[in-house]
Amino acid sequence: MDKIVYVAGSDIITALGVTTAENFRNVTAEKSGISVTNDPALYPCGSFQCQRIKPEDEKNITKRWATDSCPQLETRLERLMAASVAEAAQHCPEEITSSNKTVYIFATTKGNIGLLSGNQHNKELPQGVFLHEMARRVTSCFNKQATPIVVSNACISGVLAVVTALRMLRTGKYEHAIVVGGDELTEFTISGFMSFHSISPLPCRPYDKSRDGLTPGEGVATLVLTTHKEHCHTTPAIMIAGGSSSNDANHISGPSRTGDGLCFAMQDAISDAGLMAKDIDLVDAHGTATAYNDEMEAKALHLAGLQHVPLLSLKGYFGHTLGASGLIETIVSIEALKSQIIPRTLNFLESGVPVEVNVSTSTQTAHLSNILKTASGFGGSNAALVISTSTAGICRTAHGEIKELHTCSVGNGTVVVDNMTTFSADGDFPQFIRAAFRNICPGGYMKFAKMDDLCKTALTATEYLLQNAKEWPDSTRDVAVVLSCNSASLDTDTAHQSAIECKEPYIPSPAIFVYTLANIMQGEICIRHKIKGENLCLVTPDCGITDATEQAILLMRQGHAKWCIAGHVDFLRGNYMAHLKLLKLT
Repeated sequence: MDKIVYVAGSDIITALGVTTAENFRNVTAEKSGISVTNDPALYPCGSFQCQRIKPEDEKNITKRWATDSCPQLETRLERLMAASVAEAAQHCPEEITSSNKTVYIFATTKGNIGLLSGNQHNKELPQGVFLHEMARRVTSCFNKQATPIVVSNACISGVLAVVTALRMLRTGKYEHAIVVGGDELTEFTISGFMSFHSISPLPCRPYDKSRDGLTPGEGVATLVLTTHKEHCHTTPAIMIAGGSSSNDANHISGPSRTGDGLCFAMQDAISDAGLMAKDIDLVDAHGTATAYNDEMEAKALHLAGLQHVPLLSLKGYFGHTLGASGLIETIVSIEALKSQIIPRTLNFLESGVPVEVNVSTSTQTAHLSNILKTASGFGGSNAALVISTSTAGICRTAHGEIKELHTCSVGNGTVVVDNMTTFSADGDFPQFIRAAFRNICPGGYMKFAKMDDLCKTALTATEYLLQNAKEWPDSTRDVAVVLSCNSASLDTDTAHQSAIECKEPYIPSPAIFVYTLANIMQGEICIRHKIKGENLCLVTPDCGITDATEQAILLMRQGHAKWCIAGHVDFLRGNYMAHLKLLKLT
């Protein structure tokens, strides 16, 4: 594992522009893309602040990149993603997009969720609403043989997709990676955040005393990575040097009150880059301007010894672009490294976090060699990566054998553990899953009844998987959870969509909305078993236990976990299945 990962190209599409250069130029000019909208198609109950791609820019993108050659692109988001890939790769050799040595990785939370509107009760859901199908359509415009990987880990998706690309390129199996992120504004997401009362009536104010919520946004971005230095067009070369993820094991919709989960991800990413805290010149953090997120980040910075490092949040420029945010902000950090400029954190006036941090209050030149980018999200998820001109990372290798200790399969009214039927029951899914869980946890678990059916399936399978695990690591930071699914959270999505289509009364439920993210199943597992290690949630076109296992082995081989719960879990309209493995590095 001696491959160095270089940045070869990028693109950003937001209200601030349709190229990386245009977006960064407006950021350094301290221009915001946030404005007021009163579009009832997004929210029928009044106006709100958001960042929305300009219709005229979309038309220009269509003119610049002929999508007629890709009739499979059926949605606005797919067309924007394809245009972004074309822009990001325009200065790269054609082989980067078409080679079988190129992996396509997508980061999104909800993808084409707008297609669900009016169709949630149809016998067949629109194919484009499946995240893996959206990714396939875009990828096939450039490489018909490639099977894309979809990372859907709530708001850390963009950062985690880059970390996933780094790990895959380090092995040498692939030589290039095209990382694509995208989410768009829809009534689905706006209504959900409104149900949490988490949207500010004014442009968001990260870390400020008067902060009172996030600003929603939309955007698409692409980052081209390569192990070929000759494809890197900057001097000095810019590298993705390290990365990591973690779980708070605390709450599915609220961050840790101590910041220890994010601190672990930051420290491990810095270590992966072969650096120490004193080597970091800038932290480009998540900075959503919600009360608890910003407080948690400040505490995490202190725990990691980074409280005096300049701190940046870009949410005042772009708003919170969900699964795209980590990728958009990573690219802005890359441009900051190129230009040696630290942007200002817009709308910050007076510190409102409980511990002192060094928020950037003006756009300024600085000597930058190493930038730490972080993200946090629902499900207790955290991720961090290091962008550098000074180090390529240390490519840690964990020696030993990876053993499969136990397996568990759930489906068709049965639970099979280590190839032996352990439990079976007649009845529909609600009857079966209640009985199966009571059988393995006779004392009960108060949270179980509140979960959606995907989480119930995942947690029940995990309980059976771990029942015979006689040994367990001293630190659950050494345990990773890598799961894939086919339908993501579409079953719960249909319930939320039905709620928002009932306009009288218009009362979307936060209890439903919080489960409209597939990675919440990992959050529930981590909370139950206090697992604070790496998390990765993939969306695959089939039973992706192979995909999950490959990614689990990859992060274990690169020294990020000693144990891993890996497998595939899916639930849609009463159809359920789970196939899990417990892996250990010996």
